[in-house]
Amino acid sequence: MANHDICTKTMWALSVPLCILLIAFIALTAYATYSFHIFVPIAPNNDIDCEQMFNTSSENFITYIENRTLLEPSQNDKNCFSIRRRRYLPSDMPKSMAGNHNMYFIRVVSKDYDFVEEVLTMMHSPIHFFCFPIDISADALFKERMFRLGDCMVNVLVPRELFNTSTAHGMLNAHRKCLKEIDEFDWKHAVITAEHDLPLHSTKFLSRRSRRLRDMVEINGVHFKEEQLLAADANDTSSQLYQVTRNWMQHLCSVATISHSQHKTLYDYLLRTPNFDLPNDLHRETYVVESNCDTKKYDVDGSCLYAMEDFPSIRNTTRLFIRGDPHYDFGFVQCVHEVVFERTYFDPISNKNANNYLYGSHKNLINDYRN
Repeated sequence: MANHDICTKTMWALSVPLCILLIAFIALTAYATYSFHIFVPIAPNNDIDCEQMFNTSSENFITYIENRTLLEPSQNDKNCFSIRRRRYLPSDMPKSMAGNHNMYFIRVVSKDYDFVEEVLTMMHSPIHFFCFPIDISADALFKERMFRLGDCMVNVLVPRELFNTSTAHGMLNAHRKCLKEIDEFDWKHAVITAEHDLPLHSTKFLSRRSRRLRDMVEINGVHFKEEQLLAADANDTSSQLYQVTRNWMQHLCSVATISHSQHKTLYDYLLRTPNFDLPNDLHRETYVVESNCDTKKYDVDGSCLYAMEDFPSIRNTTRLFIRGDPHYDFGFVQCVHEVVFERTYFDPISNKNANNYLYGSHKNLINDYRN
């Protein structure tokens, strides 16, 4: 009898830690299963075969042009897990993405939350920062979703203050709010973009490119050194700095790369220059920036809105960003996402031959990655 009691006690003593280990194993497996996408980025899963969109004479391309994919709002998420599950925002990147040149991407937003998420997914990296100041024209649902996005992602900032960006100074104050938010962090360059700008390259490509600027500022392709910014006179409307920055602001601040060391000097100068109204839905520019726009559709500031007709040519452009309209051709936005994904994860030499390699082997890399 004594032996039986001893065996029973021994079995119970062994079963308790085994049960604990089994429960821990099941919990770990469940966590890994449901959270795997957080650590390993997943390729965008589009209904469009973007590879076929390079052939403008194909039946699939012509059919798509007749029935373009438009932006369809997703459900209003109530928790961070839903956002990560849908967008697969990674918490780590491949070793080829490692680096200490932290970038800061800033854009004022007012609508189209799903478009904001799509572009953030194209560019996201845990070593960079992202800031989205919100315009006062945004509706309540957009603000709610943006604030939740900022709360969920440690490197995504969404200031609670709203901004009237219908004027140049209002736009500049929105930027400056972001710049002040994390000024104590060691970011190197800030990239300012307009609301509907789409990147054409990986964040590593943009980071490597901005490193060459060192302490300079680049606006509309023009470089300004520290001494030029320090000596700038806000009343001198004939100076190159005034002309370039005014043109930049008139086109909704797309695109500028600003060094951390010079952002205070630059924005002090800009906020001393005369204020003026910016183009918006009520006030559209009649001046067309790009006369050879294939879509013949333009934004409020006269910038070309790119669509699937332009998709074959983006392989050969030297531009960093282009403007798109998700309510006219969201499928184009999704295909640009595939391009950026491939340039981020499949180019072993970091976009050195970015214009040549994409789809050059006639091998669908995206599908290979998904499988």
